[in-house]
Amino acid sequence: MKLNQLKYFLKVAEVGGVSAAARELFIAQPALSHQMASLEKDLGTALFLRSAKGVQLTPAGEKLVHHAQLILRQVEIARADVISDEVSPRGEVSVVIDASKAYTLVPLLLPECERRFPEVQLKIFDAMSVNAARQIADGKVDLGLIPNAADLCRVHVIPVYRESLYLVGKGVAEGHESGTILFEELADYPLVAPSRPHNIRMHIEQTALEARRPLNIRYEQDTGLILRCMMNNGIASAIIPRDVMNAELDRGELDALRVIEPGIERIHSLVRLDDRPHTSACRAVEGLIIELIQTLCDDGTLDGEVLA
Repeated sequence: MKLNQLKYFLKVAEVGGVSAAARELFIAQPALSHQMASLEKDLGTALFLRSAKGVQLTPAGEKLVHHAQLILRQVEIARADVISDEVSPRGEVSVVIDASKAYTLVPLLLPECERRFPEVQLKIFDAMSVNAARQIADGKVDLGLIPNAADLCRVHVIPVYRESLYLVGKGVAEGHESGTILFEELADYPLVAPSRPHNIRMHIEQTALEARRPLNIRYEQDTGLILRCMMNNGIASAIIPRDVMNAELDRGELDALRVIEPGIERIHSLVRLDDRPHTSACRAVEGLIIELIQTLCDDGTLDGEVLA
């Protein structure tokens, strides 16, 4: 296989025809057809089902799409890393951030990365914990900031931040002037929580099991938008990091009480695959994320402890 063949193959797969791909690639159709035939001969299998309407990927072709994308991306990463250094990193870095931290971190991370590292192309994704971990494990991103690093294999882990969880909802502070709530009192509140096996749900239930205290998890919701909607409308409260709802808390629309006796804590870590190239651009973004989390802790936006 040659790199050009993989590029041509992806274009044919994308547009669904050799003629259309040849026009977009600015090469002659017979030459492109020859390259695809040569690639199929080299692999010993058909990649396309050909018809008068165009081409359709075979099962083998569908597999090659995934591998070709990874191979070409790794080539681009290598090229960018070779010509960059620690002072002026360059290249693309893709990061997935657990949804509970994305709302707080992204508004600082994007502009600061652009200011400090103008030749780094930063791509940020947010996802609930299970989906974020899967993106890392599948090699879809270079780096992740997630709370369930212990669930992954063959990864390099940097613990970054330890946080406490709060009961957040409408009117929950009434009668709790201390700003805290005993774990045993949580049973009095209807809760909305992510479904299993999302990290925050597992943390909550494990603590309840160890404390031998029941919880009233009345609703399951795996999208941040609807979870926020339910809290804002007083339908249910949630056990979450305080900063997830900082805007509503600052406006006095919601209350937050830190859960104690026992408290619920979890650790967010920077995670990357062991066998993934650790480029200067990736190292720069890692360092910036740690620095910004420290800043957010210092100014009280994040309620927790920096570990890295």
